[in-house]
Amino acid sequence: MPGPAVKVAAKRLSGSKIGEYTIEEILGTGGYGEVYACTPRAGRKVAIKVLDAAHMRDADAVERFKREAETARRLEHPSIVRVLDVGSSRGRHFLVMELVSGGALHKLLRKNQPDPARILAALVDAAHALAYAHAQGVVHRDVKPSNILLTRVGKAKVADFGLARAVDQSSMTTEGKLIGTAAYMSPEQVRGERATSAADVYAMGIILFEAITGKLPFESDSHLGFLYQHAEVDPPRPEVRPPFAPALGKLALECLAKDPSARPTMARVAERLAASALISPRRVARIAVIAAALLVVLAMSAIAAPRMLAPLTGHWFGAAPFQALQRGAQAAHDAILK
Repeated sequence: MPGPAVKVAAKRLSGSKIGEYTIEEILGTGGYGEVYACTPRAGRKVAIKVLDAAHMRDADAVERFKREAETARRLEHPSIVRVLDVGSSRGRHFLVMELVSGGALHKLLRKNQPDPARILAALVDAAHALAYAHAQGVVHRDVKPSNILLTRVGKAKVADFGLARAVDQSSMTTEGKLIGTAAYMSPEQVRGERATSAADVYAMGIILFEAITGKLPFESDSHLGFLYQHAEVDPPRPEVRPPFAPALGKLALECLAKDPSARPTMARVAERLAASALISPRRVARIAVIAAALLVVLAMSAIAAPRMLAPLTGHWFGAAPFQALQRGAQAAHDAILK
């Protein structure tokens, strides 16, 4: 939800004009301003990002805002949000984008009953888009679920190249600064090192981990907590939820390698995501039956083994600890058979 200051800004801008565009309702906020729905004099409704007043006086922020427009305008891919116009009006800098009205991936991930097929399709689209950007020499540097927008037919489009940088550009004044979102930031970004395409792969690994397990690999109440874990703590082995394939857990861990050179390329990530099929409900049920059957066998073995071995061990297996084990195994066995 937008905070009070954003609400004031939204109220101030709603109904006003910037260039040929009439500002309507606020859609969200970014690191450098607000995004609104707007209508041009002619044509369909679009989205407009307006640099906020605080950053208008920051030459570095203005330069980065302009660079976002320049970078995104030259990236022509069906899964990248298109920038349609850029300019200034009455001292306000703005860029106009296609309006993607299906919400963002983070809302889909946080649903009580998420749609695995739609989530996997969105990840495939986003990975292909980022692989394309990397091939053009552009690193996004702030990949996260809120920057992956969804169309009403379920296609995904990567947005907000505000932190993007072509690999052959100078860093302006950003070198050594923590730029990005803490929960999805790569170890090298935490250390203040130059972010390469591998940083986007790491962030995609975080998103994939979140998608297949329902939680982030690292949890913290503070930005510093996230940063420390990204830099120093190995991620846990993901407990992949059906119907996602177990192979996606392996892919997520590969993307989360601390060493950037050990991560797969984004093109390879896109290929492996596209090749991963969801497990059918029938197969999930079959796996559950097999697991239950194995549990029955183990429970029965725990009950039978002490009785079989008792004559050979002087009834040592009748000792109290094993009697307790037998009782627990018998209870599990009875519960399974109910």
